[in-house]
Amino acid sequence: MSIDVTDTTVEVLGKIYQFKCPEHEVSALQEAARALHQKMSELRAVNHILSADRLAVLAALNMSHQLLVLTQKNEVETQKINQRLRDLQHTLDKALLAETGLEFGSAE
Repeated sequence: MSIDVTDTTVEVLGKIYQFKCPEHEVSALQEAARALHQKMSELRAVNHILSADRLAVLAALNMSHQLLVLTQKNEVETQKINQRLRDLQHTLDKALLAETGLEFGSAE
């Protein structure tokens, strides 16, 4: 099965960039370019003398850090949810055992 690829253009800080991109990812690429443009514009407003390549690196580092923090938070929340699910399963197993005398989920 082949993936349909299309030419896509995005604009970041007044420069146009052209990419080949799978059709189903065009809107995500354009949204990423808008986010990068926004971050670079914010940094340029504070750091007028930085070149575009330094702005790009700063923006990439900021966005990468933000992604890392969110990923770590997501992992912590996932662990909490999984623990809560295990606790609920244990509570249900205990209630069913007390009610019916049948034990569920024990393969030991």
